[in-house]
Amino acid sequence: MTISLSQASIDVIIQTLTGLSGTLDKAIAHCAASKYDQQAYLTARFFPDMYAFDKQVRTVTRWAYAIPAMLTDAAMQKPTDDEKTLEELKTRVEQALAYVRAFDRAAVDAAADKVLTFPAGGSTRSMKGRDFVLHYALPHLFFHATTAYDLLRHSGLPLAKRDFMSQVQGIIEG
Repeated sequence: MTISLSQASIDVIIQTLTGLSGTLDKAIAHCAASKYDQQAYLTARFFPDMYAFDKQVRTVTRWAYAIPAMLTDAAMQKPTDDEKTLEELKTRVEQALAYVRAFDRAAVDAAADKVLTFPAGGSTRSMKGRDFVLHYALPHLFFHATTAYDLLRHSGLPLAKRDFMSQVQGIIEG
């Protein structure tokens, strides 16, 4: 069995962002229904040296923008990082979804063996596109998406794994 780089990256990014978008919908609805202060969610963190929820979401979208842009040498959009509400974070996620969906899958697929060079933690790294996606970028995307989900769940928002997973492609009913 073979899968393309666009299946391993674009499709997975879309699923992750879709789950995050739905999770934000639930947080927005919960705040409206219960008069819960959005700031409690936006600033939630597990430990003082960890990113707060809002920065976790921003980081997920940064990776969503970076992955296909780096693979295809496209100009990467750089959001302003000034969201102050859950609704503004939801808009950011939706914009990232639109950006990712617009990529030419053939161009992404063509980057599997392309060597990418990028800054990382004060140094420079080089990796083939396939390795960058599977072993570097997607783990970062998942780490921050999972942490964002966990922060909301830990703060009392009734979520389930399905909220994180969103619509799973390829399920054969029957």
